[in-house]
Amino acid sequence: MSVYKLFIVWVYGMCIFGCASSKKVVYLQDIKVDKRVKAACEYRTVIHVDDLLSIIVSCDDIEAALPFNTPMIGLGKEVTSGNQQAALGYLVDKEGYVDFPVLGKLQVDGISRNELADMLKEKLSGYLKNPIVTIQFLNFKVTVLGEVRNPGSYKVNSERISILDALGMAGDLQINAKRKNVLVMREDGNEKVFSRVDLTSSELLHSPFFYLQQNDVVYAEPSRGRIVGGNAGTFLPYILSSVSTFVAVLALIIR
Repeated sequence: MSVYKLFIVWVYGMCIFGCASSKKVVYLQDIKVDKRVKAACEYRTVIHVDDLLSIIVSCDDIEAALPFNTPMIGLGKEVTSGNQQAALGYLVDKEGYVDFPVLGKLQVDGISRNELADMLKEKLSGYLKNPIVTIQFLNFKVTVLGEVRNPGSYKVNSERISILDALGMAGDLQINAKRKNVLVMREDGNEKVFSRVDLTSSELLHSPFFYLQQNDVVYAEPSRGRIVGGNAGTFLPYILSSVSTFVAVLALIIR
């Protein structure tokens, strides 16, 4: 067999390998087009220790609502100091409480934002007429690490973000990331919960980890080829030189 034929066989093999590897990088491969898919899990974000909450109280009488807001919040707006907006809020302490004006300490750990708003409305109804309570998470963030274009922590303005949204914020996965084995780390009280999801399967949509919670960490592992390739980078000139020598010797033997 000539060197030319060997080269053709090598190129053919690389093409086959490239086609096979495409099955490892496509998201939601078995999803059916034009079919509605209902997520099996109910999405619910709850308040945890160390969450920073913005809680603004208003009512028909604006002046009457002032005692129920932090000193630097007035008329439903945060006061600015110089060129920076004051990052004010209620920090959930290690026992799961916030210290609220007039009402005192309130247990908020483990309940949702809407449940807290309803609880405050009920307690404030004895003081205010038609109280309105607006609550937002000020430190809702997710962290994406590993084989993504832009790893880091990302602030989320809403409380509904999927794992695909988070990967999109991080610039998507690199081609060498393991899409079938993405790790999600989650805080559940004093415990850490770990789960792995398969981005290539439509079963992802039914996973309780499809929608992320605040402070979730998503980690995309590199493939074996990526690890080997990274280690081989230092020795690449020597490898190329050895391959050239091998081809030259092989050509002499065949000739």
